Amino acid sequence: MCRLVCLLPLLLSAAPLPPVQPVRLAILGDFNGPYGSTTYPAPLARSVARIVSEWRPDAVLSPGDLIGGQKASLGDAQVRAMWAAFDRDVRAPLAAAGIPFAFTLGNHDASPVSPRDRREAAAYWKAHVPPLAFVDRAAFPFRFSFTLGGGALFIASLDASGPDVTATQRAWLAAQLTSPAARAAGARLVVGHLPLAGVSAEKNRPGEVIRDPGPLRQVMEAGHVLAYVHGHHAAFYPARLGRLNVLSAGGIGGRAYVGHPGTARSTVTLLTVWPAQDRATFETMDAATGQPVEAASLPARLDGLNGPLTRVSEFRR
Repeated sequence: MCRLVCLLPLLLSAAPLPPVQPVRLAILGDFNGPYGSTTYPAPLARSVARIVSEWRPDAVLSPGDLIGGQKASLGDAQVRAMWAAFDRDVRAPLAAAGIPFAFTLGNHDASPVSPRDRREAAAYWKAHVPPLAFVDRAAFPFRFSFTLGGGALFIASLDASGPDVTATQRAWLAAQLTSPAARAAGARLVVGHLPLAGVSAEKNRPGEVIRDPGPLRQVMEAGHVLAYVHGHHAAFYPARLGRLNVLSAGGIGGRAYVGHPGTARSTVTLLTVWPAQDRATFETMDAATGQPVEAASLPARLDGLNGPLTRVSEFRR
């Protein structure tokens, strides 16, 4: 009897741990209207409804451009009105469904050359802090890190609202990717607004991609990042850039790919991350029609600025 009782703790400690569940992220960004607008294109409401009623992800991850700022003639009251519209149409419906909104700030939200926009963005988000398991929020909302899935997925939000990602930011990101939380996670993502390489023809020029992206890419590769998720070019494209996966997140009101006129469309994506395997799959729909968008239907390669980008059907590290 004593032998069984004494062995019981050992037997229990040897029991297999439950498998790590996938973490599901709705990728939704670049849905701002014209400068100063307090209304949004119709596909946004349909996308939010699908996220809330059908996908019900662990979180929404947005690559930015949530409002139509970045215009000096807009007054403080108008910028606040745009944030109120975002709150009404996006954040509040998601919050009511228990879905946190994680994000990075875009150039139309908090341009580095607009102190007013950055002040108002900070004021809004500090009053609406998302319920995330933060690892570092000292510079929130401009850069921060958090985990999802009980620590299985680590995400760093970088301030890439302009083309210059400073050495200070790269050092911060490197420290985040070597933190205990990142090391304990099965997978790591980084989200920023501007891309490392050109995706859309309209934005394929200096100032619309990260300037000198090599050092930042090296930090992410060294930090075992599964993928860099970005916006700005508003053209859905999952790709490989060197040894790094990148997800151009698309947007509401999309743009045509570099070298492929007539390919613009609005999209929203469900990214499913499998932390135990350090891989991710995606389900993407046309936000205007609701029809699926298959990765295999996209151009096999894009030769934009800082490229090339090679299309992939899933992310593996």
